[in-house]
Amino acid sequence: MTILTLTLAVLATLAVFATTRRGRAMARRIGLRDFVKGAAPSEDVAFLLRLCGGDAREAQRRVEMERARFSALAEAELYRRAIRKALAERAE
Repeated sequence: MTILTLTLAVLATLAVFATTRRGRAMARRIGLRDFVKGAAPSEDVAFLLRLCGGDAREAQRRVEMERARFSALAEAELYRRAIRKALAERAE
């Protein structure tokens, strides 16, 4: 019974932690991005990275530029906007 209680307590603590900003950031870092509400899908992150020639700083800069313009949007929408902008720049 003690082990069950301890297991439930640990799971409840992790569930609460996963709802915090720090918990969501950690989930993204360890590869659980697709399970975080509002996070950009891994495919979008990888696609933007490819559009930026593999330069992670450039990809993050583009997302941050969109975040500065549209701070209320979720990360997923910020990535989509950054992707559309990068594709439009390529087409010019």
